Amino acid sequence: MASSYTIKMPQLSDTMTEGVLVEWEKQPGDHVARGDVVAQVETDKAIMDVEVFREGYLSGPIAPVDATVPVGDPLAYLVESPEEVVHEEAEGGAPAAQAEESAPAGEEKPAEPQTPATEQPAAEAPQQAAGPQAPAPRPKGKKATPYSRVLARLLGVDLERLTGTGPEGEITAKDVEAAAPAGAAAGGEPASGAVAPRRSIPGHERDMTSLERAVAHNMQDALTMPLFRVSMHAHPERLQQAAKSMGISFTILLARACGEAIKQHPAMNNAYQFGDKIVERSNVDVGIAVEADKGGLVVPVLRDVNNRELSDLATGWKDLVSRARQRRLTPAEYEHPTFMLSNLGMFGVEHFDAIPVPGASGILAVGSVTEQGMGLTLSCDHRVINGADAARYLGDLKALIENPDAWLEGGFPLIPEGDWDVEVAVIGGGTGGEDAARELAENGHKVALINDGELPGGECLWRGCIPSKAWRASANRLRDREGDSLLGVEGTDQGTLNWNALEEHRKNVLQTRGEMAYKADKGLKIDYRQGRGRLTGDHSLAYTDADGNEQELTFGAAIIATGAPPFVPPIPGADKEGVETSNSIWYLPEPPKRLAVIGAGAIGLEMAQIFRDFGAEVTTFEVQDRVLPEVEGEVAKTLTQVLEGEERLTLHLGAKVDQIDGAVGDMTVHYTDAEGNAGTVQVDRVLVATGKRPNFEGFGLEAAGVETDNGFIKVDDRCRTSVPHIFAVGDVIPGLMLAHTAATQGRVAASNLLGERARYDQALDCGVIFTRPEAAFAGLTEEQAKEAGYDPVAAKTLVKIDAMAMIEGEEDGLIKMVVDKTTHRILGVHILADHADNLIGEAVMMVSGRMTVEQVAEAIHPHPTQTEMFGDLARRLLSRLKRAAKKKAKS
Repeated sequence: MASSYTIKMPQLSDTMTEGVLVEWEKQPGDHVARGDVVAQVETDKAIMDVEVFREGYLSGPIAPVDATVPVGDPLAYLVESPEEVVHEEAEGGAPAAQAEESAPAGEEKPAEPQTPATEQPAAEAPQQAAGPQAPAPRPKGKKATPYSRVLARLLGVDLERLTGTGPEGEITAKDVEAAAPAGAAAGGEPASGAVAPRRSIPGHERDMTSLERAVAHNMQDALTMPLFRVSMHAHPERLQQAAKSMGISFTILLARACGEAIKQHPAMNNAYQFGDKIVERSNVDVGIAVEADKGGLVVPVLRDVNNRELSDLATGWKDLVSRARQRRLTPAEYEHPTFMLSNLGMFGVEHFDAIPVPGASGILAVGSVTEQGMGLTLSCDHRVINGADAARYLGDLKALIENPDAWLEGGFPLIPEGDWDVEVAVIGGGTGGEDAARELAENGHKVALINDGELPGGECLWRGCIPSKAWRASANRLRDREGDSLLGVEGTDQGTLNWNALEEHRKNVLQTRGEMAYKADKGLKIDYRQGRGRLTGDHSLAYTDADGNEQELTFGAAIIATGAPPFVPPIPGADKEGVETSNSIWYLPEPPKRLAVIGAGAIGLEMAQIFRDFGAEVTTFEVQDRVLPEVEGEVAKTLTQVLEGEERLTLHLGAKVDQIDGAVGDMTVHYTDAEGNAGTVQVDRVLVATGKRPNFEGFGLEAAGVETDNGFIKVDDRCRTSVPHIFAVGDVIPGLMLAHTAATQGRVAASNLLGERARYDQALDCGVIFTRPEAAFAGLTEEQAKEAGYDPVAAKTLVKIDAMAMIEGEEDGLIKMVVDKTTHRILGVHILADHADNLIGEAVMMVSGRMTVEQVAEAIHPHPTQTEMFGDLARRLLSRLKRAAKKKAKS
């Protein structure tokens, strides 16, 4: 043969020493271009392509199909022309080696053909660990066969010190074995006493397939591992439901759960390395046993399970399994798992032991599901993992399996399947309950809304936001008349209140809105049921209907939105007739001429000013040293100054009400002021506005297993309680007691039940207190921002310098903006202004949209409007931030 190139059996994996020729893709005489696949060979673990990166014509003698060829031995040859082609098979297996023609002078000799390196996962390439190793480095100035290099690494032999007995002094496997220390064994450790007995066994004998040999050798290597096992049961129903609803294999979610547990126990991802070393890995690469089509197990590796999207893992796994069954994996797809998983549960096996391959310190054996749960057995390498750590890992894995919605990104529907009367029961028909019910019904779910009123709407519609704003609107008309003369309007400052006309209008608004809400709910096919609901179990409730009959209802999931009643502190006389709350104030036959208000929160101050504007003498008591604890400090202080300057309104801060005496029209309030002095005030009625507190007496939280903390239902940021399919929203959970807060939380709860990963973040919430001027906020105060870990800066502007404020005669108020110095993100906006309810909407968009001060500074605001103050503030803050940055750069 004039000129030829030898196509050799490549080493396609670290453990490969020989291969079986499966099929020729090219035949002698076929032209071969660079990168062409000429043959398929079966390695110890897979069937792989042999690519050639030379050009020529395939020539014999070629290795016959099914021939076993050692790594590095010839398979066939490439020749330069068709005339040189030899059309014959090699006798007795592989063809004899042919002398290769030297490369022309000045031309670099091409490297031996190898399969191209398979691209590793972007995050981290798999690291070497104990067990099967990469070959030892080529010795300097010497030749060594590939298999001899593998053995040298495994047996700890230094190739530099050997003299080869092969052709031209090439080091062979026999040379390495002869030089190995006495007692050394493949696997890099002293030979174990657990050696397969060398005895003749009766029966028909055949050679192992390459896959069987690979498994047998791996298991023999594993005998050097001191394994121990821990077992536990886990209830997988929620994870199985998640897999079904997300359209993702249960195996994928189980592998991710293993990875999530490894985050908490990183030692589980380590491996023992010969020479008293521990190999630490950051990527979690899970090897999962798969049965090949023609028998035997293949272990494809799902790489980087913690950092890839579940959809990506699912798509990749389908492809891996398909090719694994056909044994068409590349080495990078089956080598070096850091953790392993084997599932025989589908065969009805309840418990079994699995053996990890060298290089992995743990393998999870998954059994079938029984009444106790799904059997989990964790086998660990005791050189790396101790028993207590393994037990803790398995315990945390159990928790992850049983509560998957705590870690699954994207979420999944949380409505358990079952023969329920309704899929979701919503208890409470206020803003939180209604928004939740509507969201679920709009998405096709069967929902029952249990509400204690004939019509929905809850406290906000019937006893809170809406009726109080009807009174406030009337009070505004009277108050605004006091300033008409400023604009040249005379004779209008003596307005009088027609109480009956106001009440008729107020009640009409409430009834109309209640009927609108009811029709909307029925239109969405929400099953509206009147009655006071109570839980009787984690999937059942009872209520007394409008006719007094006891009714029961089962549900898959529930949302608790029952609100909170007014809290009345234990003041002697607080139970007298004439002492009102935010529930009873709406039934007054006429407005009082003298009123005492206990509490200077949102309800107390709104009512104090409303009745002051109606003409009453109002005295307000607050035990704290400030008003409105939910608003920014300077806003509260400025509003206090305004209130203290008003006629017919007296404010006592730091004062404690000791007793209430008398009857309606002639009541005495006894109090102690901030200095400890005793005092009294004569009034017609008393309004107790000291906040609200949930009342769960008789509601059945214990029967459902729902936990409470400090008088509120415990929830996470998804409004989920301690019972995963029961949610709670609004005033029954900690935080702001506002209608829009409850509505938002209701939508968050519904979204999570629908499988969306929605969250409630109080740092993005907002509120308006309808005093005059109105106090409003969106986001964080400067103090709250510091507590949250930001580095904030704040700036304010006075409302009275605005053109429209001057025109309207608006003297009091301010706007303050809080910005993070690092990101320039707007964290909070705080307003005190007559029309803060109109201004706060833009501030909400700034905060919830996570806008930067640059975006607001560049926005075009219409002139003349008070929104221009936002742009002015933003530009001032931006200028300050730029100056600070320049100063820091110079220092």
